[in-house]
Amino acid sequence: MDDLERRLAALLSESSPGDPPPGLADRIHRAVATRRRNRRALALAAAAGATAVLVAVPLAVRGGNGEAATTANLSPTPASTPGSTRSSEPTVTVSTRPEPTMTKTVTPTPDQANVNIPAGLGIEQALRRLLNVASVVDVESRTARGEPFTPAALGSDGTVLGTTPDGQVAEAGASGGTPQELGFPARSGLGTATDFRTWTELNGSSAAQRCRTADGSTRTISPQGTEPGGQVWVDGGVIVGNDVMRQPWAAKGCAQVGTVVKAGDPASGVAVAFSYPHLFTADRANDKVLRILDVETGKVTAEHPLPEGVRAQTMDAPDQKWYAAASGEWFAWVADGTLRWMPRDSWGPMSALPGVPAPTQGVSPWMTAGNRLITYNTGATSVLLDPVTGTRYKSPDVMLAAGDWLLWHNGDGYRLANLR
Repeated sequence: MDDLERRLAALLSESSPGDPPPGLADRIHRAVATRRRNRRALALAAAAGATAVLVAVPLAVRGGNGEAATTANLSPTPASTPGSTRSSEPTVTVSTRPEPTMTKTVTPTPDQANVNIPAGLGIEQALRRLLNVASVVDVESRTARGEPFTPAALGSDGTVLGTTPDGQVAEAGASGGTPQELGFPARSGLGTATDFRTWTELNGSSAAQRCRTADGSTRTISPQGTEPGGQVWVDGGVIVGNDVMRQPWAAKGCAQVGTVVKAGDPASGVAVAFSYPHLFTADRANDKVLRILDVETGKVTAEHPLPEGVRAQTMDAPDQKWYAAASGEWFAWVADGTLRWMPRDSWGPMSALPGVPAPTQGVSPWMTAGNRLITYNTGATSVLLDPVTGTRYKSPDVMLAAGDWLLWHNGDGYRLANLR
């Protein structure tokens, strides 16, 4: 092609009759140059398009702590065609998706777990390193008539309730001293507040929750019986338990019969913990959630997945036994030998302490929660947890927490501390 163009240009430059107008050769040269530039431009455009296809990959920007992650896909614009109005700039497609919130599990090393408390005032010394101990008093281990006294419930006012071997209920006040028998028997469901005492009264195979005011007036407060041997919670002047059909009920003191707590129909699950006014119920069979209800309004304030380690209930598997406690700031639970806890305001991160003691045969473990401390009792041993610092201790006997109070076994008796 180039040789033909040179020969044509030479021919056209020779003079002859009928020569074309002057300047024609220059115009042909310019046309040839224009065609060459166009060919080079097309070749470069094709090469650039191929390169763009090779390097167009997604660009991902990820944010931590559950923040949104943005993905930007950069792609080249196809080559323009005659009549096309598409811009020559690359297009940018941006999509956002939430990153899952990470749950951090803090697991202590074996040498940190279950530190044994020596006899004497070991736990008191430990408490003074953690909190301001306003006062400590002794609670005797025998009643006024000489019967052994085993604490079973602690009130937020410092009152200690317990039983004797023959099932009589006795109490000691916040000032400690010798427990005084109250004149009625009970084996479970003990609870106390400033102006009443409550207990589960057995009648054959059935049970009812009884309540006595300071003037001695006594009445049944469970609306349709209560679970024999089940846990009963008392906080803010409200008594909470489960009935024989595993429905939660709540009563305001002894004034009147309580009501079954529902969140729609059917009932909202089984009561597992209570921190006034919030009742925690677990629905493991149907919705498979942990609900938080306000007992004053009857409304559900929050729903969460079942706590870690707690399994959904199915027909082909035995019922899982697990235990929980709640304070104004913390939710704690024991499932399959691991104690876990998390702050209620953020519902995470979660901390875990594996290898908690197994329950004594025939004893149903239970948990208690004070304003700062949480206990887990198995009948023979107990674990005390400070969820703020992660400090925990193991004791060979019962430990109870409520409000600003903590009760623990000490030598031949018990110690009751007021914590600030």
